[in-house]
Amino acid sequence: MMLADPPRGLAKVWSDYRWKVGNYLDRLGCWLLVNAPTAGKLYAGLWSRGRPRLERYPGWTFAAEYFIERRWTALRRAALWDFALEQKLRVPLSIPWYAGTTVDVTLGNDQSLCLYVSGSFEPNEFAFIDRVLTPGMTVIDVGANDGLYTVFAARRIGPSGRVLAAEPSSRERANLTRNIERNRLSNVVVWPSALGAAAGQASLKIAHGLHAGHNTLGTFAYDDVLAVDSELVTVETLDDVVQRCGFPRIDFIKIDVEGAEVGVLQGARQVLMSSRPLLLLEANEPALQAQGTSVQELLALLRSDFRYDILVFSAHTGGVEIMKEGAAVSPNIVAVPSERTQDILAKAA
Repeated sequence: MMLADPPRGLAKVWSDYRWKVGNYLDRLGCWLLVNAPTAGKLYAGLWSRGRPRLERYPGWTFAAEYFIERRWTALRRAALWDFALEQKLRVPLSIPWYAGTTVDVTLGNDQSLCLYVSGSFEPNEFAFIDRVLTPGMTVIDVGANDGLYTVFAARRIGPSGRVLAAEPSSRERANLTRNIERNRLSNVVVWPSALGAAAGQASLKIAHGLHAGHNTLGTFAYDDVLAVDSELVTVETLDDVVQRCGFPRIDFIKIDVEGAEVGVLQGARQVLMSSRPLLLLEANEPALQAQGTSVQELLALLRSDFRYDILVFSAHTGGVEIMKEGAAVSPNIVAVPSERTQDILAKAA
């Protein structure tokens, strides 16, 4: 890979000036966060990127706008994010989100690194579900966390639709509830149980705030994720929950449960075979292995047991395409009832 030539002449003068201004602004922002927190919060909010555009981002990776593109404004937001993390400051912000919604984030964790610093989170997945969700649908968000998918889906399907958001962690469930209330969504049911293959109880490890999205019923997939607490949570099957809620039909299910996806599917056999919902799932090999399963087991369960086809997100277009034999899976996959594959591909085009 060839390195870009360093700036010269006027370009160097401009580059140096931007660096000096940025450095001054970074120091000002950090000073405000400590010495004038209210003003610091307002200052941090001024750097927010505004409402993100709902569009594909081919090859998107975690916090790409910061780590890869190194945008000047992203560097300013990153300085505040890093300082809040280092100083253990709690700096809550409200960030414009898709579909006219707003979500709360706190500087210094993975989610705010994406939403605040970089300005995007799984844009290809959201562009996909925007194409397939319609008013009146029933959606289930398994592992709802703070509710990014929940609030988007609830707004997208409208008041005639229903969203069930399952989140067993009391910390994340409080954030989820706050985001639902902030957006005045009356079509969401928050479910406090974990979902799995069988009913019972389990210990949920609560991840450190930096990696708050990694709570797990098993072992953390990554060494840098640390537990700060644990909660004894109720585990239910998705089939039982749907029956108790009285939903006649399920149209779409998103599952992101840090490697426990196989167990959720095993407890959803009746729903999957009767409603034939569209699925969006995380397919993270380290997380699945930490739970004693694998991507191959996940794919085999979907294909053989439930007659679903697998779609992956193209690194070239950001859209979905049928997974080819032997090809690598994308971090998230779409599972489509085999009888509906061509219809979904057409809608998602």
